[in-house]
Amino acid sequence: MNIKDKVGVITGAAGGIGRAVALELANREIGFLALVDFSESVHEVCKNINAEVERPVATGYVGDVTDEAFRTRVYRELNEKHGMVNICVPAAGITRDGLAVKIDKETNRAAIYPLKTFRQVTEVNLLAPVYWALEMVAGIAEQRSRLGLKRWEPEEGLQGAVILIGSVSSLGNKGQISYAATKAGL
Repeated sequence: MNIKDKVGVITGAAGGIGRAVALELANREIGFLALVDFSESVHEVCKNINAEVERPVATGYVGDVTDEAFRTRVYRELNEKHGMVNICVPAAGITRDGLAVKIDKETNRAAIYPLKTFRQVTEVNLLAPVYWALEMVAGIAEQRSRLGLKRWEPEEGLQGAVILIGSVSSLGNKGQISYAATKAGL
């Protein structure tokens, strides 16, 4: 896919993988990037990327990737200011390691990995990436509808790309029941 002048969104953009992907896309002349993260440090990442490529290509958004209203606002602003989003890299992820079942040596009682923790990891690592991707696909579908286009045909070429970040942990890792499950899901 030729990404020159395309619009992209990357979640988890203040961290290692997200930051590296953002810099690579900027170096490949993407038109504009929204860098999304829970951390304010995403603004520093934007500043560094813009300096590296010597143009204002990236802007930061701070918020919770699992928040539907936040996601919708990011896409709406991107569409209004920069055009339709064509590239989505939902790279935000968390680990909350713990054994699935652990026997307490004093009581001989089993402690089960907390359901609340499993749900939190699933929300961030699996559900949020799917919905950030669907938001992009919805934007493309709406644009096609406005143009009177129906079902996409291969000869039209690629109109968007979603890059999901997996892990070898999807095969299973001791103490990573929730993380492994979400990466296998992706």
